[in-house]
Amino acid sequence: MTGGGSGIAEHSRIVTDGYPRCPHDTSVHNRDVRISPFVAYRVGTGVIAVGWLLFILMQWVSGDWLPPAISFSQYGVGPHGWLFSLYLLAFSIGPLLLDRANPTGRLTTTLLVIGFLGCLVMALVATDPGGLQQSPRAKVHMVGSVFGLSLVPIGCCLSLVRGRRVSRWLPLGLIGVSAVSLILLIVSATGVDTLGVGAAESWTYSQTGAAVVDMLMLVALVAGSRPLPGESDHTDGSGRPDRARSGVTAPPQKS
Repeated sequence: MTGGGSGIAEHSRIVTDGYPRCPHDTSVHNRDVRISPFVAYRVGTGVIAVGWLLFILMQWVSGDWLPPAISFSQYGVGPHGWLFSLYLLAFSIGPLLLDRANPTGRLTTTLLVIGFLGCLVMALVATDPGGLQQSPRAKVHMVGSVFGLSLVPIGCCLSLVRGRRVSRWLPLGLIGVSAVSLILLIVSATGVDTLGVGAAESWTYSQTGAAVVDMLMLVALVAGSRPLPGESDHTDGSGRPDRARSGVTAPPQKS
């Protein structure tokens, strides 16, 4: 009877991920809805491709090709401003999905999430028409741009450097050019002619340089985030395989 009782008890459990689970353990079902890295990679790549399309389309419909006549945020003003809003969402959501495909740590994810929130503010709150940004709405938009357009590229760069699937000099070089462009942009905003073409033109050229380089960073992120065949879907916070969640609790035994 003892053997039979233990057999019934054993069959009353659900075994998953290498661990016995009771039928009421909701953690099993919670893990079932996790997005596969390969699905996240395909969707993230598609979102970034749409972002590139919107990047070109918003210039075409406005008739204002880069460098912009006033500023990059002016693409979000007017009847076609929704294209700029969708572009910002694609620009910030794509890297988050690729971070799921090839996670490289909590710091990377945190930077990308904050960057997404900044881009979301930019998408929802348009700046003022023209060059002046004096209204509260324009200032909110500007705060969003500071976080969104700086932390998303930094998060992408960190992901590529930590992921080690492309040469680290590629993301470091791109983020370096982006940083120089942003520094020139800030200096030009004070009225200094940083590029020898006038302060206003220096402002728009610097914005253009940062925007184009940031889009190239997304292309590099696609190349460096593809999951490897046989890679585990279960990772810990640092991006390494999580033995506990994948059911592997001990190193493989030597034969």
